Amino acid sequence: MKKLLILIISVFLLTGCYDNIELNNLAIVTGVGIDYIDDNFFVTYEILNDTNTEEVISMKSFTTSGKGKNINEAFTNVNYKVSKKPYFAHLKVVVISKEIVDNHLKDIVDYLLRDTNIRDEFFLFATTNSTPLEILSHNSNYYPVVSDLIINLKDNEKYNNNLAIDENYQQLLAKIISKNCDGIIGTLSLNDDEITIDKFLILKGYKYQATLTKEESTIYNLLTTNVLAKDFNKMYDKGNVAISITYSASDIDVLDDEIKINVELKGKIIENNPNFDLKNEKVYEKLNKDFGKLIEDEITDFIKVLQKNQSDVLGLQEIYYKKNRKDNHNLWTHAKINVSVNLKINTKGFIFEVMP
Repeated sequence: MKKLLILIISVFLLTGCYDNIELNNLAIVTGVGIDYIDDNFFVTYEILNDTNTEEVISMKSFTTSGKGKNINEAFTNVNYKVSKKPYFAHLKVVVISKEIVDNHLKDIVDYLLRDTNIRDEFFLFATTNSTPLEILSHNSNYYPVVSDLIINLKDNEKYNNNLAIDENYQQLLAKIISKNCDGIIGTLSLNDDEITIDKFLILKGYKYQATLTKEESTIYNLLTTNVLAKDFNKMYDKGNVAISITYSASDIDVLDDEIKINVELKGKIIENNPNFDLKNEKVYEKLNKDFGKLIEDEITDFIKVLQKNQSDVLGLQEIYYKKNRKDNHNLWTHAKINVSVNLKINTKGFIFEVMP
């Protein structure tokens, strides 16, 4: 009996699944580019390329593209060009052109939803000054995999220019199909042979609505995420003072005739051209007040831009609905704006000159 049991267990443990595919037979797709040119959809894959030698294993990528009169045909034709089975479990980014954003976004969203091979945890970017093919094929020895570079740029932006949107495709899709919130996607630019993250595009449903400037884009992040780097400058009589925000938290409420925004900020001084006495508490009180007012004005101007463009990227209608259990889609577009900023500039950690 024991021998029979061992034999049965061995059959299950030693027999492979009939439909298993060896890793060597897969083309691992990390990035997809989608464009529309001359009445054709163009689909580009960035595929990992394992090159094994006796000395080193180098991981690089290459691109291949296909076109078609519809998006399904374009994906099918690029698949024909790949010698292995395309594998999307490690898909990190999808880059779409401005033409796709303007006129074909619903086609792309529908296809990505239907294709069960493509996971929905990737990050969606648009490109406005280049093509998706140019972006995904712009690898080098220093950046051998472009999709990895883009993800690294997104993750590191929180420490630099605060221009990244940390929402994957699944989270973006929830906003696109929502009636109470608009979607927002970041853009990639190819300038001076470098890929950078640029300003934001606003989507109302499947339609392009407006473009935020870089400054407006950073204000959006200030109100929606805990930023780790966002600089503000103010000119005084004897020169410029600059602070960097190191923490942010916001609370937004929508009343019948008013939008109330309360923001808690912490910051540090990074430039002090007037040589203010940074050991004097009165100086910090003045700077907190001055920069607090400056930030309040910038947030107010940002809300006015949203009202003008009828772009509800902050989910103001959703806030109102959850509170009142009724819709009022036009309320926030003409409501009064009340912004309150509580800024605390850090007084610790400065290195003062040593008296001789």
